[in-house]
Amino acid sequence: MKSQLKPALFGILIASSVAALPVMTLAQSAPSDPATAVPDNRVTKNVSGKVTAKSDTSLTVGNRTVSLNSATTFSRVGTSIGSGDVKVGDTVNVVTTDDGQVAVSVTVTTTS
Repeated sequence: MKSQLKPALFGILIASSVAALPVMTLAQSAPSDPATAVPDNRVTKNVSGKVTAKSDTSLTVGNRTVSLNSATTFSRVGTSIGSGDVKVGDTVNVVTTDDGQVAVSVTVTTTS
């Protein structure tokens, strides 16, 4: 009887170890201290102020120039607008990515 019990216990031990493996892997991948978690750097900086220059590929707000691309979105008062609706003199808030180099979204807060 003891010889049959050992393989059964060994099987249960192996099955429980395999079942717990994904849970242990997930627990190890999460940072233990939220204060030390590395932030997602896709959205890194906001630029706010008056538009001082604009082209099809860039927007200058004050003395900061950011690139515009096909993924950049534009809005005014919660309504989607086109890039051509943003004019020099408008006050905007620009959310950027890539360390402040590329505009993710441009929101016109007041018009000139």
